[in-house]
Amino acid sequence: MAGKDGYINMYIDSYEIVTIGTKYIGNKEKKNQVLTHVHSDDGIILKRLCELIDTYDDTVNFREHGKCKITVEFIKNE
Repeated sequence: MAGKDGYINMYIDSYEIVTIGTKYIGNKEKKNQVLTHVHSDDGIILKRLCELIDTYDDTVNFREHGKCKITVEFIKNE
């Protein structure tokens, strides 16, 4: 599907954004814990997902930007 700008807008059926880091419970440090989790099955076009990820990073990870890992999974209809 082409957008107003003439570029093809790839549709993403579902997405998940997870922030993993160190949690402090009392005075104990637990590494590699899920700090935030966003998931949707509503679908979104790729351009909007990129904007969402950028805003999410600025809002949630504003103090310490770490590594970003993206996994894309294509599921074929049999």
